Amino acid sequence: MQHKIFGFAFMIGLLFSNASCMEESGFSIVWEGLEVEFDEASLPNNTIKKIVTKTSNNQVNQDKVRINLVGRQVNAPLEIELGVDPSSTAIAGVHYRLENTKVTIPANSSFVDVPIEILTGNLASEELPDLILKIIDAGETKISTNYHQVTIEIRLSCPSDLAGTYTSVTVGSYGTINYQVTITELEPFTYRISDITGGVYSQLYSEDDNPAVFTELCGVITMVDQADNVFDRAFFKGSGKLNADGTIRISWENEVAELSGVTTLTPSGN
Repeated sequence: MQHKIFGFAFMIGLLFSNASCMEESGFSIVWEGLEVEFDEASLPNNTIKKIVTKTSNNQVNQDKVRINLVGRQVNAPLEIELGVDPSSTAIAGVHYRLENTKVTIPANSSFVDVPIEILTGNLASEELPDLILKIIDAGETKISTNYHQVTIEIRLSCPSDLAGTYTSVTVGSYGTINYQVTITELEPFTYRISDITGGVYSQLYSEDDNPAVFTELCGVITMVDQADNVFDRAFFKGSGKLNADGTIRISWENEVAELSGVTTLTPSGN
């Protein structure tokens, strides 16, 4: 009987000990703090892209970013002051207009939207203005360390219609490979190519095609960190351009797999 009592007491002690360890590790702690952050700052590089299409020289596009109150709601308004980082390349009154640098999260609410006017009529296709906003004051409420700043890339678009079937010619250290690929539109200015290698994986390694997503803005093609389906922990990246005759030229590389190439795409039927 004494052994049973000792064993029971030992188990109880072990449970309390584990509970204490979990409390120390944070598993059983409910965060009771309050802080403010940009909602979009959780995106890669704290960056969002605002793509606008210009139809007139006096065009103004209405947009916004959101500031969140993380934690419990409070029963009083929360005043927040914003600032523009000096490293911004977007110019106030030229590329954007920010009417208010002081906004308020209403009482018993969890966010406020900050209106921003994009002065689309002033944009030129070769311009790449970046607006970097920061939360600089929130009274007694903590400002998020990681999400206190957001970069808004203001980009001018041109008509874009790349979806279709293409014959491809890919040139690299392995020689020249002829293939056929398809491009599918995912959303405006964003596309998926059925095989970024232009047949390299299929013809050299007997592997499946490797799709990749890219964007096209006014003839400029950008592709970043596309997963490699053949080589683990490898990524494709690339860049290119849409030519006036409708052909597409993409330079791509995969450093881990030590593969690279230049693929020229010609719409089928041309």
